[in-house]
Amino acid sequence: MLVAVATSCSPDTPEAYLAPVASEEKVIQDNTQVFDPKVDILFVVDNSGSMGAHQGNLSRNVAKFTSIFTKSSVLDYNIGIVTTDMSGGGWGSSRACCGQLVGSTRVVNKNTLNADVILARNFLVGTSGSATEAVFDPVAAALNPTNLAGWNSGFYRQDASLVVIFMTDAEDQSDYENPQSLYNFLLNLKKGKASSILAFGVIVPTKDTMSCARDDGRTPAKIERFLGMVQNSKNNIMNICDPDYGTRLANMAKDIVDKVGNIIYLDRAPALDSIHVFYGSAELPEDFETGWSFDPKKNAIVLGSKINWSSQPSGSRVKVSYTAAKFD
Repeated sequence: MLVAVATSCSPDTPEAYLAPVASEEKVIQDNTQVFDPKVDILFVVDNSGSMGAHQGNLSRNVAKFTSIFTKSSVLDYNIGIVTTDMSGGGWGSSRACCGQLVGSTRVVNKNTLNADVILARNFLVGTSGSATEAVFDPVAAALNPTNLAGWNSGFYRQDASLVVIFMTDAEDQSDYENPQSLYNFLLNLKKGKASSILAFGVIVPTKDTMSCARDDGRTPAKIERFLGMVQNSKNNIMNICDPDYGTRLANMAKDIVDKVGNIIYLDRAPALDSIHVFYGSAELPEDFETGWSFDPKKNAIVLGSKINWSSQPSGSRVKVSYTAAKFD
């Protein structure tokens, strides 16, 4: 049996069609793929003077975000938080800055005890940061080799998807003049794999209809251009003044799970009646909600939203076995 490990993301050409193979075709290979989805989530939180209420709103609703991961997926996640302050000093001084992850627990993951309590505290980054809100610069700083080898060690994983979430009521004022430059930096970091990069904006959109106050009076055109470059650009902007804030955060997390944690792209076109999906020692049923379904257009197994992930011991993995066949 040949063993191939599936990545947690789609190929860069996910729409390529690989037709499923009928069971009567000649079988040429058995396949087992282990699904080990990973995602590193970097929040960029504005810590300027106007952000106190917004930070509090995020802190109060953090459990609605993280619960989607713990209840709906086997996703292995890291969550870190940086601020928009690039003025110098860092955590050794009076305030957080310069792409350094905040908090005494800097990287929160599924093994972190009291993760929601820690994140709720970490999101309260204060309002004494620079009034020059740099949104793009902290991302590049957080992911530069010096920080990754030092202060931010343990956050970034090369084989994980990367999600960047901006939370600000202002326009970006970074040295990165062109959003394309930040995107190119991230694309280079992921070795050209665009499907590994997702981004969201909790901002005051240009088309704001809620009369939400902008700190600097400008529309976030640069931020919106960057958000339009990533794979999940169709629905990745949330109004920071949204009265349904908690639900929107949960939907954001669900979108991450759907794109990273619930789809297994197969290496070969399978014989349909040969597919078996296991979670730990249990075989999952072929069921759209409580088990799995097959998407022939993507040649992928899609995991249902109502799988009981607590039914198996922590650390259990999803495996797909199937036979591939030759087309005559």
